[in-house]
Amino acid sequence: MDSLCPLCLCGSNGPPECLTSTPSLSRRVRPALLIAASLLLVSAAPKPRGVTLDVKDADVHVVLKSIQKQCGIKNLVIDPGVSGSGTFLFHDVPCKTALDTVLRVNGLAAKTYSSVVAVAPR
Repeated sequence: MDSLCPLCLCGSNGPPECLTSTPSLSRRVRPALLIAASLLLVSAAPKPRGVTLDVKDADVHVVLKSIQKQCGIKNLVIDPGVSGSGTFLFHDVPCKTALDTVLRVNGLAAKTYSSVVAVAPR
């Protein structure tokens, strides 16, 4: 008759071979826990904000305010000389790219001062 594992009576020769012994179990569980933790960290990482916009002949002020909200720009100053309109179809476009495109199409420029983005004609 074979000897039984003294820990759990599983039929193995003891702790090195026993599937429920602490060292054996931790060797099998630890990699799974590391993979699960890595997946949680990757999914919890903040995703860069993107702009989604579908407008036709929209006033540039409206477009800039939409970008401000979607990109989390806290302070936006628009020069009184800013005018123009455009048709834009953006789907999850990075904030900088969307803003630069709207500015370029309308002949505008932006400067950042601390936490303020100021938009004016070029």
